[in-house]
Amino acid sequence: MPAGGGSAPEARSFPEVIRTSPVPVVTGAAVPAPVPASAVNRLRVLEHALAQHAMTLLRNRHTPPARFREVCNQLLVMLVIEAVRGLPTREEPVETSGGLHLGQMLAKPVTFFTLDRHSLGLAHCIADFLPNAQVGAITLDRPSEGQGIEPRLQLNRAPLLDTACAILFEPVIASGTSAGLAVDLLRRTGAKEIILVSFLGSLAGLSRLQSSYPDLQLWTAGVDAELDPKRGPVPGLGNFAERLYG
Repeated sequence: MPAGGGSAPEARSFPEVIRTSPVPVVTGAAVPAPVPASAVNRLRVLEHALAQHAMTLLRNRHTPPARFREVCNQLLVMLVIEAVRGLPTREEPVETSGGLHLGQMLAKPVTFFTLDRHSLGLAHCIADFLPNAQVGAITLDRPSEGQGIEPRLQLNRAPLLDTACAILFEPVIASGTSAGLAVDLLRRTGAKEIILVSFLGSLAGLSRLQSSYPDLQLWTAGVDAELDPKRGPVPGLGNFAERLYG
């Protein structure tokens, strides 16, 4: 922040380096050294006070499922609002009580995809506030024993993805493998603008995604330095599905 005061930005861009501090600081956790922008170059960490308040509640293992779901809905809306800040608009004349007014309306369709079945239950909050948004899911299935994972897109009445903004939501990014498969699928179906939204990501997973997809926009509310192969990011959020539904 420049000397002399001024308010801090709500979201931090990392044009040169990415740091896990100050989002959020966990007592006793080691803060890693900066990672070059060549590894993570379009990552945005939402540092709004309300977002970090929500992240602390999600990290707290004693937060009950009903409250956990409520906070997930609130944080998802905050992240998506920031992520679509730059969407184009068109002029729209409307009649008001005081006469004609030339307002602004979204000029680009939006599709919202969840990357797993359990997080599809959070999609209603996006459909409620984002005008005319289409909601779908990408599932990762294994057709038979010994075969690789096959991503499948499930979306009814979808606009052409090459003219839409595709928002992909994965609550927690661990290694980045699942998100990478989903991004590949969206690109094969024509999506040109993809925004990946996540509550929390591991530094390794985020770095992998941004090095593999340099033009991918990614928004998160937290970055964890450590990655456990079984538990995911550490300290993390715990078992997300179990905590979401109890």
